[in-house]
Amino acid sequence: MLDISGIRRLQFDVLIIGAGGAGLSAAIAASQDKKTRVGLICKSLLGKAHTVMAEGGMAAALGNVDNRDDWKIHFR
Repeated sequence: MLDISGIRRLQFDVLIIGAGGAGLSAAIAASQDKKTRVGLICKSLLGKAHTVMAEGGMAAALGNVDNRDDWKIHFR
C-alpha cells in the first residue's frame, strides 16, 4: 500500500492549473480579494512556463513570407 502520510494537504478557494501568461494573469486577478486563497500549479519550474519559453514571439498567417499561407489553412 502507498504511504501518503508525509503528503501535505493544502486548501484553496481558487486553484489555477498552468503558470504561463494566462495562468499568472488569472492568479493575479483572483488574488485581488485578499480573503481568497489562490493556488497555482505549474508542471515545470515556475518562471519556465510556455509563455516565457516563447520569448514573447507571436505567429500569424499573414502570407507575407509565402503567398500560399492563409489563416483559413490553419482552421481546416
